[in-house]
Amino acid sequence: MAASVYRLPDEPLPSGLSRYAVDPVWPLLSVMLAGSGFGLLWFGFNALALGSPTRRREWLCIGLSALGSPLLLFALLLCEQNGWLQDAQLRYAFLSILLLKLGMAYAVYLMQQRCFEIWEYYGGQPRNGLPLTILLAVVGRGALGAVPLPALLSVILQ
Repeated sequence: MAASVYRLPDEPLPSGLSRYAVDPVWPLLSVMLAGSGFGLLWFGFNALALGSPTRRREWLCIGLSALGSPLLLFALLLCEQNGWLQDAQLRYAFLSILLLKLGMAYAVYLMQQRCFEIWEYYGGQPRNGLPLTILLAVVGRGALGAVPLPALLSVILQ
């Protein structure tokens, strides 16, 4: 008789990158302090490092943030051109891009946090993400501001 293997649905899958896993709060802070480009890439890598069973959903949220931001920008500019939004209304409407980015980052954080807690409980040793968060916030944010980027790429990365 063949023995079956019992797996928990939230159980992290073993990964060779697990030595680079960090608490998901660090990529979330990177999204807030250094921009969504750096933070969302870190979330994607952390999903691989943790062996997250929800990594496909996490990557979907990351893709939705990266592709949804320019689409939202185009929609808002279209509303401005057609006169549907005035200047004061448009300033508030541009906050929806920030809301999309932070909302998707928080959704990924919540998905990774469950997996991270299980991973850590069963012996995973997380890395300290504070040095990289500070580096990204100071150097990365400064580099993004110093390099002239196309407007579309700037909306995605910042």
